[in-house]
Amino acid sequence: NSSMSEYNNEGYFVRAQYDYMNRIFASASYRRDASSRFHPDHRWGNFWSVGGGWILNEESWFPRATWIDMLKVKASIGSQGNDNIGNYLYTDTSYLSNNEGTPALGFGVKGNKEITWETNTNMNAGVDFDFLRGRVSGSLEYFYRKTSDMLFWFTTPVSLGYSGYYDNIGDMRNSGIEFSTNIGIYRNENINLNFYFNLTHYTNKITMLPQDKKSKTVEGYEGYANGTRFVGEGLPLNTFYIAKYAGVDPETGRSMWYKDILEGDEVIGKETTTDFSEATQYLCGAPTPDLYGGFGTSIDFYGFDFSASFTYSIGGLSYDSGYAGFMTSPTSRSVGANFHKDVFKAWSPENKNSDIPRFQFEDQYTASDSDRFLTDASYLNFQNAQVGYTFPERMTQRIHISRLRLYVACDNIVYWSKRQGFDPRFSFSGTTNSAVNSPVRTISGGINLTF
Repeated sequence: NSSMSEYNNEGYFVRAQYDYMNRIFASASYRRDASSRFHPDHRWGNFWSVGGGWILNEESWFPRATWIDMLKVKASIGSQGNDNIGNYLYTDTSYLSNNEGTPALGFGVKGNKEITWETNTNMNAGVDFDFLRGRVSGSLEYFYRKTSDMLFWFTTPVSLGYSGYYDNIGDMRNSGIEFSTNIGIYRNENINLNFYFNLTHYTNKITMLPQDKKSKTVEGYEGYANGTRFVGEGLPLNTFYIAKYAGVDPETGRSMWYKDILEGDEVIGKETTTDFSEATQYLCGAPTPDLYGGFGTSIDFYGFDFSASFTYSIGGLSYDSGYAGFMTSPTSRSVGANFHKDVFKAWSPENKNSDIPRFQFEDQYTASDSDRFLTDASYLNFQNAQVGYTFPERMTQRIHISRLRLYVACDNIVYWSKRQGFDPRFSFSGTTNSAVNSPVRTISGGINLTF
């Protein structure tokens, strides 16, 4: 077999910039782009931006303060286009296959002629600052991002002959704050100690869905189910839509889940069931973290230098599919598998108070999709450390070298999360994959020579 795929972009843009006495800055841009990933009737998109900045402490009316080196306010708004989908998705495609020695034509992907650019409109406003002769610097910024005509994979019933198609299904917004600072804790001729810190907090919400996509109402939200997710107006993107685990039946050790008690179409209560096919799917949270960022420090002293950096994330949920797989009961169709040590805590006649169901051969519901495996996605990563020594110039000049430095560095040193082996950094959508390696720890060293 063979294949060929082509992708082409064409764009035109213009930009203007203005600077008044190195105090007031302004810029504007306009661009028109086309992408071969859309039908010729919908290939062109128009995008623009305007922005400005004002250094306040350079103005004559600004109070004289010797500790303020720079204070700048800034704001911008603009739009960008996104065509990050596969090629030829605007048309039906087919594939050739071997049908018992005879060439056959099979249906490949359902196309949608109407798909076009997804537009991201970004608004930013904030302050940059520099105080105490550069000892304290940083920025504080508010951002608002609206995504219009979202390019989203829309699933369909298998009975249609295809699994789904791309469509521009609605609008979404992200908004929040970002803060970063660098602090010179101590400085003199021989010692320089610095600390940096940054954080981002944002919220995510789908603000509009077309009426024809609102096929279901769940807990008051209109939208549609997409596998184990629910796409609904007023909800974060990638909201989990799965069964809720109700613990273990203390008499039988079987898993239990909640299901709604209905009176007509009205929910009048909840009860538990050991039959997973009867379980009700509920909205069970989203992957969006409450806070994420990084921090670190660096120090130079008498020729030695040391630095360390950390990244972190607080809040959000991720589905630990690796743990779910390791807690699945053995079956006649498996030739052997690894199991998590938690299987030793499973229910038994002598351990009826366990919240882990019985570990029984051919129990197909032991690890069914439920919020039992939704895990706090918070983590702390000791990302990098480096130590080095730079020889004094009086020593290196004797051998005609202007600078000589020895160093040792280590990356991905230690990683902490809710469960060993659980890595929520795998994706922003809250999925994990135990078959994908996390970043590996590496140790390196070297010599820097400057002549």
